[in-house]
Amino acid sequence: MFHVVGIAGAIGWLGLTLFARAVLAEIVVLPMAALGFAFRRRDAFWIGWIRTFSNQILPMSGMALFVQEIRRKVSISWSALVALSSPQFLLAAAGLGAIGVVASVLNFNALAQAGLPILTAFVAVTVGSVAVATGAARLMESMPGFIASRIRDVATSFRRLAEHPHLVPQLIAWHCVAILAHGGRVWLLFSAVGISLDWREALLVMAVAESTMLLQITPGGLGLREGAVVGGAALLGIPAEAAAGVALIDRLFMIGLTTLLAGPAFFLIRGR
Repeated sequence: MFHVVGIAGAIGWLGLTLFARAVLAEIVVLPMAALGFAFRRRDAFWIGWIRTFSNQILPMSGMALFVQEIRRKVSISWSALVALSSPQFLLAAAGLGAIGVVASVLNFNALAQAGLPILTAFVAVTVGSVAVATGAARLMESMPGFIASRIRDVATSFRRLAEHPHLVPQLIAWHCVAILAHGGRVWLLFSAVGISLDWREALLVMAVAESTMLLQITPGGLGLREGAVVGGAALLGIPAEAAAGVALIDRLFMIGLTTLLAGPAFFLIRGR
């Protein structure tokens, strides 16, 4: 299957990956600008690769490096920067949920008995994430003083993001673009190995596969994403062997590219 993917498939996969990473850099820059901090897109792009490389070794360790490298470039407190990650996670979940809702509706009949539970889950993720992202500040500030004082920076981040009426939907839209680009790599690989999916079926596989970003308990989501790709494909009757091969190729490509770019990323960010 790796041989069948070929150079053209690898180049297409690379293009989608780099595009998704450029979008993710924009997602980092926009809320920081809203909070009054100037941060270059170029730096956000390369720091993203450092974060991914670290996560491939130890789950969630990339966040510490991500925060550290940003603070080398921007005069922002640890607490304020870490606080930004909570709204971003919720907005990413909202984008994923929105894509999942559309995919579930479009494939509802094909999903049979699984259709309603899947649709309900994605609706819950979407509504819950948006509700928390837009209303969390008021809830946090209404808590008892000793609790509110400990989460003041998080509440401030939520409130300042909510003060920009167009920023939250804009970030959700950018997250949707990043998820579609990232998930589109799986669609591309399925096509490259001779398994044809129409755009509605591909959207469902993408939504199920990208859902693993909500649960990072293994290095780089290893095993979780592959299982999700196989599970999403199984809902559409795609043989497990073929789906597993596609998921494995996608993983090998990502490990290879991340390892290749991590060194240059450190060099470009730190200047040595």
